[in-house]
Amino acid sequence: MANLEYTLAESGTIHIAEEVIQTIAGVALSEIDGAAKVAGSTVSGLAEQITGRRNLTRGVKVEFSNESQACTLTAQVVLRYGVRIPEVAARIQEHIQSSVQQYTGLRVDAVHVHVVGLSLRDDDDESEGFGLPGKVSNLIQQSTEFVKQGYDAARTKVQSAAQAAKETTSEAVVTVKEKTQQVLEGAADKAQQGVEAVKQTAQSAYETSKGAALQGAEAVKDAASRTAEAAKEAAQKAADAAKSAVETAKDKAGLSSEPSADERVREANETVKEGVDSAKEAVQRGLEQAKQAVERGADAAKEAADKAADKAQDQLHE
Repeated sequence: MANLEYTLAESGTIHIAEEVIQTIAGVALSEIDGAAKVAGSTVSGLAEQITGRRNLTRGVKVEFSNESQACTLTAQVVLRYGVRIPEVAARIQEHIQSSVQQYTGLRVDAVHVHVVGLSLRDDDDESEGFGLPGKVSNLIQQSTEFVKQGYDAARTKVQSAAQAAKETTSEAVVTVKEKTQQVLEGAADKAQQGVEAVKQTAQSAYETSKGAALQGAEAVKDAASRTAEAAKEAAQKAADAAKSAVETAKDKAGLSSEPSADERVREANETVKEGVDSAKEAVQRGLEQAKQAVERGADAAKEAADKAADKAQDQLHE
């Protein structure tokens, strides 16, 4: 874009860009009642629709003459439908000329106004204007709304899917936690049942062993008591026999036909010996019976212990 160069004072040269004059003219145009907008190329209109920024420089052409130090402006405008075009165009010329001269100090030789379209809307929206820019604007607006609707729908679906996934994940976590807790509680119950079964079996084995031991002790006690009684009875018999033999020997010591005292003593001794042997046999029998009772008690205790071990192992396997 060219720079406009002119001299207003002896202190130096002033350069004003063409875009500055275009902007001043565009602002002045927007201040005129009945003027909808400055017209421009289709590309400029598309850029405004996309960026949302209004370009006041479009549709204004500036021609500068270095010789006369003056400029000529050409504005392509869209007026509102229903206004008197010549009157509005004249106001545009006057206002653009005065504004440019006031703000830049440049002389404006002429302002050419080209009315290129009419706007049917009350505001400055160009979507209802005549010609290609209005149609393209409509298409852009429709496409923008369609894209926005599609984006909103997609975002809603994504949010819904994310929420559903979050809820599903939360439910799965809760289910896994509940299942894990149930498994742990079941294992704890099984372990407790196994411990109780082992305790019960051990207690039963202890009671059985205790009963067998008591039975063995009672049997030994009974056998010993019987043996003692038999020995006492045999000894008493032997003593009585010896006493009787001695008394008989004393009474009949002088008779030749009767045995001598020594023979009586020997007989007494034999009787005592027989009593002792009988007592020994009774004691031996009692010991054998006690031994058998103890063995039965031990076998019963072992059998109870084996049953307890087998039951505990079965509980652990379950």
